[in-house]
Amino acid sequence: MGKHEDKLWLHRCNSMEKLREKIEDYPNVEIDVVYRDNGIFDVTHDADTTFKLPLDSFFNYMSKSDGHMWLDVKNLNGGNADEMLDDLDSLTSEYGIEKGQLIVESRDWRSLDAFTDEGYYTSMYVDFPKPSKLDEEEIDSCMDYLNMVARTGNVRALSFPGWWYDDVSENVDADIDLLTWKHRTTQLELVCLPEGREMLDDERLKVVLVKSKGDFHR
Repeated sequence: MGKHEDKLWLHRCNSMEKLREKIEDYPNVEIDVVYRDNGIFDVTHDADTTFKLPLDSFFNYMSKSDGHMWLDVKNLNGGNADEMLDDLDSLTSEYGIEKGQLIVESRDWRSLDAFTDEGYYTSMYVDFPKPSKLDEEEIDSCMDYLNMVARTGNVRALSFPGWWYDDVSENVDADIDLLTWKHRTTQLELVCLPEGREMLDDERLKVVLVKSKGDFHR
């Protein structure tokens, strides 16, 4: 892995057991979070499912390391953004987590503006259909949209599935970082593939999420 160690993060680390199992190989992890009405950041991929695992548990564990966390926030919106920001500020303060240790990601790039202003590293989750399903005009429209979002300054990065990498890296010329995931690809596969090596050598691409399910995946 060598010089690329900091760029390869673990995808979907949604249990403490998986965090402990993988932390030596992957000090930086992605976590799915749903913000509940009671102010709890619930670690789960789906809003209709809970494992009663609060983000506090991860912050407590990670506060003893220099690791980073990518928070895929499933339900940020204009109605809960202010309260969510206040509660995240409280958690980072309580556990001594630096804002720079976090990536706060959401589809709602407008609501991320307040998080960016408060010093969090933010990213818009790009959920376009696969480019193979679109014609050239539709792809151009997608790239125009991403350039528009980037130029607002609301977010620090754009995060997207690996199948969008070529189009985004070639056509988004605004000053913004890129994040991606190859969640069906292992670290070894990524390093060995020509496309993977291109990603790892791309200085603008800051993080690549990779698969390593282990014994405690959920």
